[in-house]
Order: sequence, then C-alpha cells, then structure tokens
Amino acid sequence: MLNRVPSILVVGAGPTGLTLALSLLRQGVPVRIIDRNLAANPGQRGSGLFPRTLEVLEALGLWEKVKKIAIPVPKIAIYGLPGGTEVIKETEMISPVPATPDIPHPNGIFLGQNHLEAMLTEAIVKLGGVIDRGIELKNLQQSESTVQATLVNEKQGGIEEASYEYVVGMDGGKSIVRKLLDFPFIGETRGDTQVVFGDFYMNGLGSDRIHIWGDVLKKGLFARPTETPDLFSLIIGGDIQSYINSSNQTETVKAMVKEAMGGREDVKIVDSVWHGIYRFNIRMAPQFSKGRVFIGGDAAHVHSPTGGQGLNTGVQDGYNLAWKLALVLHGRVSPSLLDTYTSERVPVVAEMLNLTTQLFTKTLVIKDGSSDPSSFARERKLNQLGVNYRASRIVIDQGEAVEPVSSYGGPDGGPIRAGDRAPDASGLVRVGTKESARLFEIFDSRLHTVVFFADRLTQELTATSTLFTKYSPEVVRFIVVRKVQDNLESDLDLPVYEDRDGHAYKAYNTVDGSGKVFVVRPDGFVGARLQTIEGVEKYFDEVLGLRL
Repeated sequence: MLNRVPSILVVGAGPTGLTLALSLLRQGVPVRIIDRNLAANPGQRGSGLFPRTLEVLEALGLWEKVKKIAIPVPKIAIYGLPGGTEVIKETEMISPVPATPDIPHPNGIFLGQNHLEAMLTEAIVKLGGVIDRGIELKNLQQSESTVQATLVNEKQGGIEEASYEYVVGMDGGKSIVRKLLDFPFIGETRGDTQVVFGDFYMNGLGSDRIHIWGDVLKKGLFARPTETPDLFSLIIGGDIQSYINSSNQTETVKAMVKEAMGGREDVKIVDSVWHGIYRFNIRMAPQFSKGRVFIGGDAAHVHSPTGGQGLNTGVQDGYNLAWKLALVLHGRVSPSLLDTYTSERVPVVAEMLNLTTQLFTKTLVIKDGSSDPSSFARERKLNQLGVNYRASRIVIDQGEAVEPVSSYGGPDGGPIRAGDRAPDASGLVRVGTKESARLFEIFDSRLHTVVFFADRLTQELTATSTLFTKYSPEVVRFIVVRKVQDNLESDLDLPVYEDRDGHAYKAYNTVDGSGKVFVVRPDGFVGARLQTIEGVEKYFDEVLGLRL
C-alpha cells in the first residue's frame, strides 16, 4: 500500500540537498528529506564559501547568521624544512577587495560545513520541514506521473513504499540515486594521490594564518584555522598505508603531523573531531536528470578540493533546480522547463572541473622541498560571480548581440546581458517614503522581478498597465527604477525607486532614460534584457511558457 507523501523526495541532507529543500519550502512546495546517516556529519569538510554562494545564503535569509560565525580567509605561511619553525614565505589565496554597490560580498569566507548545515536545517524546521535520518533508499521505479521509492528504516527496520512526483538525489559522491538510475559518471580516480583529512584541536599554532609544511600531497601538512578556537582542519600527506593499517589512527596522525613539521615538539594535537582518507576523484555525469529523477552536488560531479568549488557548485545546483520545480508543481509552466536544469548546469560544472583540475596539477609543483606558493593563488573567477547561462533557451536578449563567453566568464565590469548574474545596487529610495533599499532586498527567490528603468513614469508604462495585473503577484513582481524624482502623477500601483547614487543604472549599463527592462529570475540571474515593455510578455508567455 502506497503512502501519500510530499511531492518531492530529496535524498541527502548535505548543503546541496538542504539548499534545494529550503528553497522549495519557501515556495510552498512540500518536500521530504531523507539521509541514511543517523546524525549529521561532524566537522569542517567543505568550508570555503565563495561570493555567489553568500548571495544565495542572503536570499534565503541566512546571511546575518553566517557572518556572525564565519572567519575571513587568512594569509598562508609556508615553513622551511628541515626544522619547520621558520616562515620562508607568506602568500594569499585571493587578495581581499572592498565591497561595492553591485557586489556586496566580494570575498570568500570560511565556515564549517557542520555549521552551515545546522543553519539550513534550522530554517527548514521553521517552515515545517523534517529531515528523516536513518532512512536509506533501496530502489526507484518510474512511471509517467510518479516515482515509487523503496525505503528502509535503519533504526526501526521495515520497508516503506512511497510515491513522489519527483526524486532528487543529492546524496554525495557514492550516490545511490545515481547508481540506481545508471547515470554515467565519467572521469578518473587518482589512486596514487591520497591524503588524511580531518579536524583536530591543536596547541601551539596561531589562528591568524594557514600553516603549510612540505609537499602536502606527498609528505607534508596543511593546517587551516577554523571559526572554532584551537580547532584546525588538516590535510596530511605521508605514509597513508600506515594510517590505514593502524590500530590507533589518531596516534598515527599525531606521528605523521610531527614528521611533516620537521619534528617540532611545540605544536601538538590534543584531540580529534573526525578524520579519514581522501582519495582524489575527478568525475561528472553528462546529464543531471532522467525522467522524473534528478541529481546534483557530489552525486553529479566530484573533483579535487583545490579551488573549493564542490560545495559552492552544489549549492548553485540546488538553487537552479528549486524555482523550476516549484513552477512546475504549482502548474505554472510545462514540465519541459526542467530540461534546462541539465542544459544550464552541465556546461558550468564541466568548466569548473577543468579549472579545479588545473589547480590540482599546479599544486603538485614542488620548489626547494616545499609547495610552490603560487600554487595556492586563486583566480577571482572561482568566486562564481561570472557564472552565466547566456546560451540557455530560457533567456532572451533584445539588446545588441550577446557575446559568447565561457560559463565562468561573465561580466567583470562589462555590460550585463541576459543569462548573467543580476547585480545588486544600493542607495535606492522608494518614492513617497523615506525607505531605503538595495536591489538584493527587493529581489525574491520565490518569484520573478521585472525592473523598468525609466527617468519618469512614461505614457508607455501607463498604456500597458494591464500587463501588471496579467500575472499573479505570487509569480511576478514589477518595480520601476528612475534617476530623479519628479512631480508626475500616475495611477500605476507599482513601487517606484529613485536611484539617487546612480548605482542601479551603472550596474545594469542603463545610461539614459530609454526604459530598458530586465527580468530577474528567482535564482538571481537575468532571464531577459529587453528594449521594449512588450518584450515582457514575450519572455513570460513564449520563452518561459508561463500559464496564467
């Protein structure tokens, strides 16, 4: 007998699955989240959060909590060997830059994955969501309208049969969803490259630097401070087989760390949170969906940790898929919209794998017995602010011809085009009030936002006023941004914002009062860049296929 349960089953309660689930719950879509582990994984794991991910977390209402705990990326200190006490080189992964009106979070930060998952979970629970732990997926069977899942309760025993409209596998590199649906997973496993990875409390190390001794991937140590005092996330190279065969692996780690540091006695591990072997895999699925089943995050792509793109890319997977699933399940669009999850995300992930593999290869370079400092430098494109969907079939640009760019190569001070990340803009003031605002405060991850750039409420806007009641306010929001306030009266019931500092006009490359229009998708990307108001209906009715 089948139980009627929420519309979507999310398999995996890591950052990717939790981002998807929270986004769906915020859009009124009931979800069930399962994870075979009885408790959340401890420790830091994927801890580097890049600017585009921080923008997503702000849109989901989590930024204030994140910034209270997270720490900035510290400088790197590389120690000479033998001896291991003298710093022979200091360097930076990415030099910090100041925030700007269009990029409010320009620098990456460190936040333990355990803390991020706790924040996402708390937000999910507040919306009535539940994470069912100790539940393992055993089988999937698809029909034209549902997916039947066979689940096993590891705590209580017994088998449950349940049907869902869609199933999303975000259950890690060993994904059972990917295996059950026989998704190809193309790439390589670098069996010759293994390290010990884990979190340890240590005495004798300063928390103001990342500390590196020797060749981290062969016989060395990478010790990164965390937001928890005296807790360091370690990557340790050396005799990995001795660790595997050890009857007391924590003691073996202590010996490996001491050896990597050149025998130093003043730095010691005093306790461990978790540790294990990390094997370098570089793989991805060529498609992220089959029928009513989707995969994302590590279930769809795994790579070396160099560059820190794994968690960040997974969060973007979940955020891209959520708004599309919500529109389909609310009956607003055809299920064919879901095909764009694969077509938009696969090119981004493929380029990400190329970037991180290049970084991994560079990290293998050794000079004078120590890692090459230049190997730890990170290109700013890893911030993911240039990720774009310009080639997507669900974006439209009525401006000048869109220049083809790589999936990571969107605007770096250049003009915004359809498919690009929608910039922020501060210094807006709502006309008729003293209310100040940023575009990121106006945009909503639950709906599309149409932004009309106009110096005044023109006759053209008034003549098309029926447009503003054509679409449900639960799906589309309309606003006007203009340069200067005037006394023109209007019957339009639209929020009008004065761009007093000119940041919005500059960010969107709208240098005159010609009334350019931008449609911003729920995931914060420009769905349409339009020259005419009539283009709004073309986008929603023809390109997106929105049903009234």
